[in-house]
Amino acid sequence: MSTSPSPGNTIFPDGPQMRLPSLSFLYRLECDIAREEINIGAPHEAGVIRSIANIVRGSMKGPGIEGSVLPLGGADWATVIKGTHSMKLDARYTVRTSNNHHLYIRAHGLYRPGPGTEYAKQVEVDSMMAPPATVTQDDVEFFSHLRVEAGPGPYNWLNGLVCVGVMTCAGEKIWIDAYRLTNFPDSKPESVTAKA
Repeated sequence: MSTSPSPGNTIFPDGPQMRLPSLSFLYRLECDIAREEINIGAPHEAGVIRSIANIVRGSMKGPGIEGSVLPLGGADWATVIKGTHSMKLDARYTVRTSNNHHLYIRAHGLYRPGPGTEYAKQVEVDSMMAPPATVTQDDVEFFSHLRVEAGPGPYNWLNGLVCVGVMTCAGEKIWIDAYRLTNFPDSKPESVTAKA
């Protein structure tokens, strides 16, 4: 990961010299989405459609963490801008770790065709076309801001992280690689338990 000064220093040459933060791999989540999505439609014909995709199963695995998404333990309550392929994601789900602890994960994200991609060109011609079943990082901007909540115990360190998810999908399957944003890439994150 590059540690060169951030682009902001060319705009503010007299400010502090800051480096780019690092992304440290946290886990990969693989999950299956229910075949049938629930489209509520656009309330008051406002042009923003609510679309719900249930998460039916999944697994999480990374250094020091492993678990399973609880069956029907979550969904993505996305909003879709009518006539486009842009979506705002709002997913929530529960993971049971392999040593029987529970994690609550909330993901706010974005899905849209990448600039200049073949997908974007197709949408420009026909905004009503069905989204492709499979998209990769070469096709879309597909990211999320992840918030992970854990109770007391071995995963309390997850409560103090800023995380991003990099996503891709194929059919009903979605993969999310989660990374923590950090200034200390060579150190493991510590528990955030308050000391009396």
